[in-house]
Amino acid sequence: MFADFSKLNKKPAVVGFAVSGGKDSMALLYYAYKNRKTLNLTPVCINVEHGIRGEQSKNDSLFVKDFCDSLGIPFYGYVVDCPTYSNQNKLSIEQGARVLRYNCFYDALSKNLCDVIATAHHRRDNVESVLFNMFRGSGLNGLKGINDYDDKIIRPLLYTSKRQIDEYVKQENVPYVTDGTNFDTDYTRNYIRLEVLPVVKKVFPEAERSISRLIKTVREDDDYLTEQAKKLLTVQGGLVKIPVDSPKPLFCRATIMALKELGLEKDWEKVHVDDAYALTSNKNGCSINLPKDIVAIREYDFITFYKSTLKSQTAIPLTDGKITVGDSVYLVETLDVKTVNLKDGIYLDKDKVLSGAIIRYKEKGDVFTKIGGGSKKLVDYFTDKKIPKRLRDYLPLVAVGSEILAILDLTVSEKVIADETTKQVIKITKES
Repeated sequence: MFADFSKLNKKPAVVGFAVSGGKDSMALLYYAYKNRKTLNLTPVCINVEHGIRGEQSKNDSLFVKDFCDSLGIPFYGYVVDCPTYSNQNKLSIEQGARVLRYNCFYDALSKNLCDVIATAHHRRDNVESVLFNMFRGSGLNGLKGINDYDDKIIRPLLYTSKRQIDEYVKQENVPYVTDGTNFDTDYTRNYIRLEVLPVVKKVFPEAERSISRLIKTVREDDDYLTEQAKKLLTVQGGLVKIPVDSPKPLFCRATIMALKELGLEKDWEKVHVDDAYALTSNKNGCSINLPKDIVAIREYDFITFYKSTLKSQTAIPLTDGKITVGDSVYLVETLDVKTVNLKDGIYLDKDKVLSGAIIRYKEKGDVFTKIGGGSKKLVDYFTDKKIPKRLRDYLPLVAVGSEILAILDLTVSEKVIADETTKQVIKITKES
C-alpha cells in the first residue's frame, strides 16, 4: 500500500493536503487525487509560503497553485514571515516554521476548508525524528517517533519508504520542485539526513527498516505503560494523587499526567518529574514547588499535586454580616444562646471573645487551646489531627494576636467555647 488513509474517521471526507511542492507532498496529493473515488475523499491543497527563500519560495507556491488549477483541486495559500517570528520568539527557523505551518493547518480546519489535514511525513522522516530525539536524550516517548495521526492531522505515508515515493513519482511522472534548504546542513534534521544516515547505512543497509520496527515496538510498550500509569491516578476536584509505592517508570508517567491535569501542558521538564519522585523517599509533609503554581507534597501513602491559590493575608475584623475569605463566604451572626443548637455549627461565646478579633490565615507562632486539653502550637495541633499540610495555609482562623479562637469549619478553642454561663454566641456559617 502506497498510502494509508485508514485513520480517516469520516467518509466521504474533505482532506486538506499540506503541499510544499516537494517530491513527497506532490506524490501524496497526486495519489489521493488519482484514487479519490476509491478512497472516498475530496482533496484540497493547503500551501504555506514561509518567507524564508524569497522569490524562490513564492515561485514554489505558484507552481503548486498551477498544478492544482490544472487538476481542479481547490488551493488555499498562506503567507507567513518565519524569520521574523522565529527571531521574536527565540526559536530556530525549523521550530518557527513548524509552529507557523501548524497554525495555518488549524486555521484551515477552523474555517471548515477541510475535515482533516494530511502531511507527507514518510518512514525516513520518522527515523530522522527518532534519531534527533535520541541525540537530545529523549525517553521512550521521543523514541515513539511521529504519530500517524494526531486529532485532525493524519500522515498516510508514515510507513512508506522514500524509495517507494521516488518510484511512484517517476512512474506517474509527477512534477515537483526542489527546496534548496533541504541540502543546508546547518539545519539539524538535514544534517542527520545528509551526513549521519548515509554513514550508518554503509554499515547497516537496513537501518531505516530496523529503526522503524523499533519505533513500533517502543510505541506498543510505551502505550501499555501509559495505560498502567493512568490507573495510578486519583483525581479529586483540584487534587491529583499518586501512590508512593508506584514503580518509578509508572510514577514518572503518572506525574506528567498529573501536571497536565492541573494545566501544565508543555512547560514541565525532566527535573520536575525527578523532584516529584524524590518525595516518595521523604518524610510526610515534604513538598516542592513546580511551575504554574503547582505544588507536590508527600501525604502519608500518596504524593498529592495541587494548585497553590493562597489568597491575601489581609486581616478581616470579626463583625456581623457576610465575610469573604479566599474563595469562601461566611455569615457571622450574634444570637441568643437559647435559640441555637450548640452541637450544630461553630459557636463562640461572645463575652469570651476579646476585642480586636479578626479572621485571617495561619501565621508563625500561632497557638491553640483544644477542647478539654492544654495549649499548644497550632502546627502541632494540625499534625495531631492529620490535617494535610497543603490545607493548613488555607484554613480561615479567628484570632486575637497569636491566640487562635476558632478554626473555621473545624472547631473552637477551649477559651471561647459556649457553656452554661453563656448568654450570647457568635455563629459562623459557611455559605459557599
